[in-house]
Amino acid sequence: MTRALIILGALNARRLANGAVETSLTVREISGKRVALRPMLAKNLNTAEQDFIGTYGLTPAEAAAFRAQIEHEGSASVPAAI
Repeated sequence: MTRALIILGALNARRLANGAVETSLTVREISGKRVALRPMLAKNLNTAEQDFIGTYGLTPAEAAAFRAQIEHEGSASVPAAI
């Protein structure tokens, strides 16, 4: 039996001037350093919301709340797992 590796971190997102959304996951290494994984770029908030669910494991309700925060503030961060 193989086990799935789950990486915990913080999902960071910011809305760009052209309406695209850049997301990245920041994780903590064993040494204690924070490392940002390669960012993803979604063409708009609708696509980004689907990424929050499918890629980062947020529930639909969490993804909707995260999206609303990005719409309101321009950027946001929430705990996430991949």
